[in-house]
Amino acid sequence: MNKNVIVVGSVAALLLGSSAVFAHEKAIDGDIAIEGAAGNGLATAGGNAILTGLGECLQLGGYSEENTNLGCEGKDSEPEPEPEPTVEATPEPEPEPPKEIVSIATLGGKALFDTNADTLNGEGEQALADLLVQLEKYQEITAMYVTGHTDSRGSEAYNQALSERRAATVAAYLEAAYPDVNVSSQGMGESVPRETNSTAEGRQANRRVEVQVTAKSVTQN
Repeated sequence: MNKNVIVVGSVAALLLGSSAVFAHEKAIDGDIAIEGAAGNGLATAGGNAILTGLGECLQLGGYSEENTNLGCEGKDSEPEPEPEPTVEATPEPEPEPPKEIVSIATLGGKALFDTNADTLNGEGEQALADLLVQLEKYQEITAMYVTGHTDSRGSEAYNQALSERRAATVAAYLEAAYPDVNVSSQGMGESVPRETNSTAEGRQANRRVEVQVTAKSVTQN
């Protein structure tokens, strides 16, 4: 609500007890509150404080610092707006590291070794050379794990030892090609067949060497 404030044009004319006051009205925004003891120390007109032409409160003889009233400055003091809460930016989640690529190549045992042998034959060397070509698509190979398997013919102990020797032979070949890669091997004997051992085809499928490759990425050709 707007109220008028009496503004005195000349300070000299506003002496206490003077009968002549030359004034004009000036509209300002807001109310001027004169409350409590402050009213005893300030000149007022119609409930509003009287301001000089310089915008200062006209003080009476009984005015003191204790009677200070903020309304004298022209309008009620407005509370400063509260600062808006600072919204902290949510940090973007760090990208997850790419998962390692794990691939298993299965090599037929008959193509690698002669019967009851653990040294590579001619076909075996060619098969492993072909495997190295396939491994070129893997980037940053971190590990290779070789597992040997046999069929069920012969004793369990014999098959276990034969599978271990064949796995070690393949692991040594790969280690020579990848000296900086961790290459390990083990033999499983006849304990993990892929097919039945009751048929020739099944036994052939069970005689195998598996190479598990772990790498950071793979190039799709």
